[in-house]
Amino acid sequence: MFIMVFAVISVRAGKLDKAFSALKIYNYFEAKRLFEKSLSKHTSPAAFGLSVIYSRNDNPFSNIDSAYKYILVSRRSFETAGKKELAAFLKYNVSAHTIDSLQSFIHSKAFETYRSKGTIAALDKFIDVYVTAPQCFDAISLRNEMAFEGAKRVGTYTAFQEFIERYPFAKELNEAKELYASSLFLSSTKNNTLAEFEKFIRDQPNSPFISEAENSIYNLATKNGSISEYHTFLKKYPGNHNAVEAWKNLYALYTANYKTETIVEFKLEYPDYPFMAEVDQDIKLSKKELFPVRENGKWGFIDDEGSLNIPCIYEWVDDFSEGLAECGLNGKSGFINKAGKLVVPFNYSEVEPFKDGRSIVKLNEKYGMINRSDRKMIPFEYDEIAEFSEGLASVEKDGKYGYVNETGQLVIPAIYSKAADFYEGLAAVEFGGQSGYIDTKGNIVISYKYDWADNFKEGLAKVKSLKKFGIINKKGEQVLACEYDLLGDYSEDAILVVKETKYGFADKKGEVFIAPEFDYNEALLPVLIFKNGMTVAEKNKKQGLIDKKGVYLSAKDFDRIMPYSEGFAAVMKKDKWGFIDLKQKLVVPFTYQSVSDFHDCIAAVTKSDEVGFITRNGKVIIEPLYEEVNEFKDGLCEVSLDDNIGLIDLSGKFVVEAELDAVTETKNKNVLRFEKGSKYAYFNKTSRNFIWKESGY
Repeated sequence: MFIMVFAVISVRAGKLDKAFSALKIYNYFEAKRLFEKSLSKHTSPAAFGLSVIYSRNDNPFSNIDSAYKYILVSRRSFETAGKKELAAFLKYNVSAHTIDSLQSFIHSKAFETYRSKGTIAALDKFIDVYVTAPQCFDAISLRNEMAFEGAKRVGTYTAFQEFIERYPFAKELNEAKELYASSLFLSSTKNNTLAEFEKFIRDQPNSPFISEAENSIYNLATKNGSISEYHTFLKKYPGNHNAVEAWKNLYALYTANYKTETIVEFKLEYPDYPFMAEVDQDIKLSKKELFPVRENGKWGFIDDEGSLNIPCIYEWVDDFSEGLAECGLNGKSGFINKAGKLVVPFNYSEVEPFKDGRSIVKLNEKYGMINRSDRKMIPFEYDEIAEFSEGLASVEKDGKYGYVNETGQLVIPAIYSKAADFYEGLAAVEFGGQSGYIDTKGNIVISYKYDWADNFKEGLAKVKSLKKFGIINKKGEQVLACEYDLLGDYSEDAILVVKETKYGFADKKGEVFIAPEFDYNEALLPVLIFKNGMTVAEKNKKQGLIDKKGVYLSAKDFDRIMPYSEGFAAVMKKDKWGFIDLKQKLVVPFTYQSVSDFHDCIAAVTKSDEVGFITRNGKVIIEPLYEEVNEFKDGLCEVSLDDNIGLIDLSGKFVVEAELDAVTETKNKNVLRFEKGSKYAYFNKTSRNFIWKESGY
């Protein structure tokens, strides 16, 4: 509280003296009356005294606005008073200093009074009335803050616009402008339609949300990520900043298989593609095969001539698929193209090779799917994702399976305990412990009543009920009753049926045309198919070949017999194998421990646990020397000797000595990858030369 010290008043005091005396003893009624009567004659001290009364809280006249009014009157009169008056004022302790002190006190009290009201109107009044108060700056700041909070509570662009217009110098102005722009954008595009975003761009060309509006147009116009959508977008919105990405995605989709003819076709169909130099480069690169190689513990790629095309800088790499190869850095996987350019960043903990322009990838312990431009096609929220089949892919989430479409939408809910791929419009699913079939819309087509259900092939599917197998059609009708212990696979429209220990064959109409009368054992399974109109029949441990009528086409007293291949059938008697021709003449005597079918007129034969090759007349062309052999391909055969692998030619001569740990075919039929002692090399089968060897090979 402001305290005024008064001078001693003489006994013969005038009104002003009496007023100050009354004030001193807190006789506010008398002091106020006398000050008001003295105001016209002694303006500065009388106004000062009134200001003191109004500034105090201990009287009924307390009013801070009145206190301010009279201190200003006192100051103005004081500033125009003469020297004698100023000297007289000192009698009442009215000076420039005491006026300043009282005015400062009034400023502080007024600010606290108006601030405590907690309204913008109160602060506005303080700001308008107390123009001399240094607290005006605090009041303005507080008023602006309250107004801004109010605008934010309303949250409309008009509320922010009003704030901006009313308080153009507020420190919140920039934030208010941002919120105005944001709320205007949201209000103008609340329905998320193309028309709204287009209108917003026309009406608000300077908005900071133009880029976001363009993004929304791009996402809506290309929501399915199809070639036609991208092309339509580019024609309609050529100035959209996403045009480059749209072109890239269109190109990636069109050339997903990365075949030369496809890329050339794209170039002809889209001559306005803005990155044609890359297309020309891809045409060249699509014809080139690249192979992973390692140098100093890092991986890169060479071409089929052994030239290093992509430097060895990666922690790991995989083979190229559809023009892209997985590579790793800092423990993460991405993809590079054949030019060595990173096209999918190193973001993923796992990736699968691209197939049909898509790759299943893992991020933050969840699987999703991306395209060649790293656009997310399936969100990263699944524990497992299968490849697409008939436009749908099964996904696992929290132990249940459903299906997503190619835009990543979950179109069949994850409610199944098992879910197979779609074949011929139907998928086998398991629900409640039983299997049935749904269509691509999730409708139940064949009810859940089977213990197991296979995929449909040519309108038929194998099923299991009460531990027995049968066959149904797509209407769920039984073609072959569920009464068999085992069913094979269809071959030449015939399927193996096993009942207890006997086998026969049924056709696609469900007719058992060869009754289960032959002796079944598991070792026979690989040969119990029809091939060239015949199959193996066994009775009483003797075998022969029969046709679909059950008529024997060979003798039926062989211990073992294989279906004919290139006009010859392998047969066994007394644990030795030979060959018979179509007339059942023994052309290769019973000499060998085991034999293979004839391929390109030669067959592998085993004698004394070692393998060689013979011709169709039984002539040995390569002596049995090897532990294992493969088929001849392009004049070379992979053989094992002393637990190592080598390559021989048709003369039996080693082309590559038997010192390898592994031989792997590459996508280039002319190139083989060798591994020896954890080191790698590449070998050209045509030139029969190494094209590259890792250091230390």
